[in-house]
Amino acid sequence: MALSTPTASATLHYAGPAPRWSHEVFLSFRGIDTRKGITSDIYDRLQNMRGIITFMDDQELEVGDVISPRLLTAIKESRFAIVVLSQHYASSSWCLEELTTIFQCMKDNNRILPLFYQVEPSHVRYQKGNFEVAFTKHESRQSIAKVKQWRDALQKVANLSGWDSKNYVSDKELVEDIVKLVWSRVLQARIENESTTRDFGSFKATRMAMGKVMTALKNDQVTVIGVHGMGGVGKTTMVKHVGAQARNNGLFDKVIMAVVSQSPDLKKIQAQLAEMLALKLEENTEEGRAYILKERIMRGNRILIILDDIWRKIELSSIGIPSNNELQMRNSKILLTTRIMHVCEDMDTQAKITLNILSEEDSLNLFLKKARMSFHESTEIYKVARKVVQKCGGLPIALIAVARALGDKDLEEWKEAAQRLQVSQPSNPEDERHVFECIKLSYDYLRSNDAKSCFLLCCLFPEDYEIPTEDLLKYGVGIGLFQDSNTMQEARARVELVVKSLKASSLLLEPKEKGCVRMHDVIRDVAISISLLEDGQRFFVKAGCELMEWPKINAHEGYSVISLMKNKISKLPEELAGFSMWWQQKQRNFSTLIARS
Repeated sequence: MALSTPTASATLHYAGPAPRWSHEVFLSFRGIDTRKGITSDIYDRLQNMRGIITFMDDQELEVGDVISPRLLTAIKESRFAIVVLSQHYASSSWCLEELTTIFQCMKDNNRILPLFYQVEPSHVRYQKGNFEVAFTKHESRQSIAKVKQWRDALQKVANLSGWDSKNYVSDKELVEDIVKLVWSRVLQARIENESTTRDFGSFKATRMAMGKVMTALKNDQVTVIGVHGMGGVGKTTMVKHVGAQARNNGLFDKVIMAVVSQSPDLKKIQAQLAEMLALKLEENTEEGRAYILKERIMRGNRILIILDDIWRKIELSSIGIPSNNELQMRNSKILLTTRIMHVCEDMDTQAKITLNILSEEDSLNLFLKKARMSFHESTEIYKVARKVVQKCGGLPIALIAVARALGDKDLEEWKEAAQRLQVSQPSNPEDERHVFECIKLSYDYLRSNDAKSCFLLCCLFPEDYEIPTEDLLKYGVGIGLFQDSNTMQEARARVELVVKSLKASSLLLEPKEKGCVRMHDVIRDVAISISLLEDGQRFFVKAGCELMEWPKINAHEGYSVISLMKNKISKLPEELAGFSMWWQQKQRNFSTLIARS
C-alpha cells in the first residue's frame, strides 16, 4: 500500500542481462508545483551530493499529450523513477502521459518510487479532490480509452510503497529519507550491473568456482562460505556476480557488501553495510553501531553478506554481524573472499572454494578481447601474443593491464615485451612476481611522466579508498607536476585527462563516488614497489594501518613522500612539531609529508 515508507528489503528483479543505463534516477513531477521546491532539493542531493546520475527535465513549458523522443529515451534508460505526486499533478496531461510511459517501460514496479507530496494517497488512487477536478476536464477533451489509461496509471502508482509527506516533520527530513533509500537501491543495482556486464562467467575456472558457491548458498546447513584465490584472479568480480545471480534467482532478498582489507576499519565496514540496508548509523562508538547494525540484519530475512578481501581472522560481532546460528534463523549467509587459505579456516567457513587462474585458452581470449585485436594463427604477432599471455600467469588483472598497454603497439614492441616478461618469469607459479612485471610493463608504456607520477600518487591512499581527483591535483602540484599549466583550472583539466588515460589502461578503476577514482589493491601494492625503484620517487606508505604512534623511518632511505593517512596518530615527533598534518614541502629530507588523520 502507498501509505508505508519503502524498506531496504524490497527486491529488484531484472530479467536477463543488465542494460546500460544512461540515468540512475528519472524524476517525474509537475513543474509549477515542485520544480523550485522539493524536486530541486531531491535532484541536488542525488546528483550533486551523492553522485547519482539523475534526469530532471529542465523545460518549463509542457505542451501537448505526446511524450517527446528525448523524454521517452530518458525514461527507457533510467534504472529507477521517482514520481512526485503533487496537488496539480493530474492537471497536466503531459505528467499523466509520462507516468503511463514509466509503467510501460519499467515492468518491474520496484523500480518506481512514488512520493505523495501534500496529497492524500487515496485521492491519487481513486482520483478525488484536485485529481477529480482535473479528470472532469480531461474527460471532456480526451478519448475514453486515454482517460482510462491515465486512471489505471494513477491507481497503480498509488498502490506502490512510497513516501507520504505528512509523515515527516519537514521537507529536509523527507528528502534525507528519500536519498537514503535511493542510495541503497542504487548501490545494489550498481553491483548487479557491474557483475552482469563482465565476461568472467564465460571462463572455465570461474564457472566451476561459481557453481560450487551457488551449491553452497543453496545448502541449508552452510552459513559461511569462503572463496580463496591469488590476488588479481577475480574473486571480487566473481562474488559480485554470484550475489547478483543469487538475488535474481530468489535465493536472497538482499545482498550487501563491504571491503575489509589488510587493515580493517570497523566504522567504514559498518558504514558500507548500513548504506546498502538504507540504515543510518548515528552512534559514535563501534559497539553502538554494531548493535544497531545487528538489530537491522536480524529484522530482515534472507540477506547475503559479502565480506571482500579478508587477510586475517576478524570478529564479526565487532562489526555487527550476527552469529552463525542467528543468521541461520533468518535464512541469511556470509560469503567472504581471501588470498590466504587458512583465513577460511580461521573464519569457521563451512565451505571452502578455490578460484583458480584462467586456462591458457581463456587467458588468450581475454587478452585479445581487451587488446581489441584479432590475429590469424599463422601470423608472427599471434605467436608473440601467446608468449605474452603465458607470462601473465592466468591472472585477469595482469592480462588486462598488459593487453591495454600493447593494444596499439607494433610487432617489435610486442617482441620486446615478451622478452622482458620471459626474463622475469618466476619458477613457482604461486610467486606473484610476474604480477609485478605485468603491471610494471603497463606502467612503463604510459605516455607521459605526469601520468606515471599521478599513478604512483594513488598508492598513497589506503586500500579501496575513494581517491578525490582534487587531492591528486594538490599532491601533484606539491611535487612539481603539471608545470606546463598556467592556471589551476588548466592543471585540474590535465588531472582529469591523466585519470581518464589511467582508467583506459586498466591501472585505475571507476569510482563509487563522484569526483573520485579507485585503485585495485594488487595494483596499489605494485605501485608502492615501483615507487621504491624510481629515482626521486621513493614512497613510505603506511596509510590506513591503524597506527597509534609515529613509525620509525630511516632518513637515509631518501623517501620523497611519506603517507600516513587514516591512522590514529595524535602526536607528531618533536622534529616535526609545528608542521601541518596535511602536507608540507621541503621538510628535512622529505619533499612531501602527507600524514592526514
